[in-house]
Amino acid sequence: MNWGVISRNVGIALICCASFMFLSALVAAVDGFDSSFSPLLLSAILTMMVGIFPLIFVRRHKDINTREGLAILLIAWFMCCIFSMLPFVLWGGEFSLVNAWFESASGITTTGATILQNIEALPKGLLFWRSSTHYIGGLGVVVFIMMILPSFGTVRFKMSKMDVDDISKNNYQYKSNKFIHVVVSVYLGITACSLTALLLAGMPFFDAVNHALSVTATGGFSIKNASIAAYDSPVIEIILIIAMIVASLHFGLIYASFATRTFKVLKNPITKFYLGTILIAGLLVAGNLVFSGTIPNVGEALRHSYFTVVSTISTTGFGSTDTNVWPVFSILILLYVAMQCGCSGSTTSGLRSDRVYLTVKAARAQLVKIAWPNAVVQVKSGGQAIERDLLSSVSLYVLLYLILTLFMAIVYAAFGLDLLTSVSASVSMMSNVGPCFGTFGSSMSSFAAAPEMVKVLMGFQMIIGRLGIYSILLVFVLYRKRA
Repeated sequence: MNWGVISRNVGIALICCASFMFLSALVAAVDGFDSSFSPLLLSAILTMMVGIFPLIFVRRHKDINTREGLAILLIAWFMCCIFSMLPFVLWGGEFSLVNAWFESASGITTTGATILQNIEALPKGLLFWRSSTHYIGGLGVVVFIMMILPSFGTVRFKMSKMDVDDISKNNYQYKSNKFIHVVVSVYLGITACSLTALLLAGMPFFDAVNHALSVTATGGFSIKNASIAAYDSPVIEIILIIAMIVASLHFGLIYASFATRTFKVLKNPITKFYLGTILIAGLLVAGNLVFSGTIPNVGEALRHSYFTVVSTISTTGFGSTDTNVWPVFSILILLYVAMQCGCSGSTTSGLRSDRVYLTVKAARAQLVKIAWPNAVVQVKSGGQAIERDLLSSVSLYVLLYLILTLFMAIVYAAFGLDLLTSVSASVSMMSNVGPCFGTFGSSMSSFAAAPEMVKVLMGFQMIIGRLGIYSILLVFVLYRKRA
């Protein structure tokens, strides 16, 4: 294990974080040197110094092995969460050490859950930093590393393989340099379009910038206590619905659609499955809201049901209304889509629609095999046969996801949380959705009342959900094999 090359690349990730801290400090300066200027500037300097240190004393390496690449991936994410705490801790207010850890982990992992009870009390510099943590985590710390790596060799290739989901790799048929171009182009494109549309819809410039950063990363940090409900604008909600859906689709397919001037992304069977899930879930929730009397008006029910379903399944977590008063049926639908989430190759987490789609196809094939034992049944997606190893990998991931989610729900219950809160919080943290139900309420509520140890554990669960279960398990497999 070459710790020199690991520290060097982790240092690059910290430099990226420091750059956004400097930008946030600039926002604070423009705002009249508000109270966040000094904490942000000091945090930026400290983070930059720590990041530059290994670049000075460690020689550049052109290649890394799998173990080192994995170590860079995990340590970079964790260190960025740690150093992202600095502006919060130095500013003070509601940010105790534990609260700063929770907020930082929630930002970098694009979860969007918060401990803040009064978001609007934060100065603009700190509000921009919260949104910036989403943007850093959404694009991926590893992608930031690859953008500025001095080597254009196998380092980039191996790092890209580790930060792109196994299922999505087949759609990323690009060399490492092209991979960077695809991801960054789509990411910046969604940001620019979202920002422009929100400005045209009448959202103030600072608000539009922050929400554009959050929606592109499917993060969910808002600068308003009432989230998107504060604007009470159907136009803004429609714009965000479109942005959330696009940001949760496969970036490679989005890029290919523009490059070939076709609707390739919409022809993909997994995209159809994902959009179909949104359509059906939205109708079910809207119907339940109308017939239960929660929202008697059909138009309002459709408005809030689809915004909430899209916000949840895309793991963004914005809120247009208080979902904690919704009927149990609607809550169960939201819990399901919170587990399914968006597509591989996007900024979403959770099981992802690809795995759910393949699991359904595999289950159907198995039922056919049971009914007709001599039949030759092959699982296909988009006309292509799916390898048995990939199906086994998908099934195992789904099982591990459910086991870990249930285990963490039991742990949270052991700290005194009720059943609904424990389960929904575990699902939310594991899928990086943000909002949950029960004690901590909806997307317009806070996790401030959670026990300190629960906040710490939730931070780690967010990181596991963002990196993926296999990345974590692979650490133990590689190091045990080495031992």
